[in-house]
Amino acid sequence: MTRIRLLGMMSAVLLATTLVACTSFAPVYGDRSAAAMASTRFSFAPPANRLSQIVLNRLAIAFPATAGAGDPVLSVAAVKSGPSIGISNAIPAGRPVGVRVEATVTIRQPDGQTVSFTRFADTSYQGEKLSPTNYESEIGAEEAAANAVAEALRAAILAGYRPGGVSTPQR
Repeated sequence: MTRIRLLGMMSAVLLATTLVACTSFAPVYGDRSAAAMASTRFSFAPPANRLSQIVLNRLAIAFPATAGAGDPVLSVAAVKSGPSIGISNAIPAGRPVGVRVEATVTIRQPDGQTVSFTRFADTSYQGEKLSPTNYESEIGAEEAAANAVAEALRAAILAGYRPGGVSTPQR
C-alpha cells in the first residue's frame, strides 16, 4: 500500500469518526417522544367557525387519545384576514388575491393554568373570475391555509406543551 493511499484512508476514517461524534439522536420537537404526545389527552372545545373546525379536526387527528373529565381543554380561535400586502397586479388574466389565516390554540389546565400558541399561514388564489369560481377558489385557499396553520400549531404544541408542567415560552 502506498503512503498516499494510507493517508487517504486514515483521513476518511478520521472524518467519519468526527461526523459520528457530532451527531446526536434527539426528538425533533423537544424532549418528549411522539408516542408520549400521541397519548396526551385533550378535551376539545367546540369551534366558533369553519376555519376553527378545520384546525380542530387536524389537531384531533394528531392527538387521538380519548379525554377524561380531568384533562385539559384545547380551544381554537381561527380568523381569516384580507389580501396580503405586496401581491402583484402583473398577471393580465386575473389578479392574485392573498389570504391569511391566523389561529390561536389555548390549552387550559384543570388548575386554571393556560398555555397558548399562535401561528399564521399565507396563500393566494387568482381572483377576478366568474363569481362561483372566485368563491370556490377563495374557499380552497382558506382551507389550504387553515391546514397549514394546523400543522404549525401541532408542531408548536409538540415543542412547547408539557402536560402537568411548565411549558417553554413562545418565541
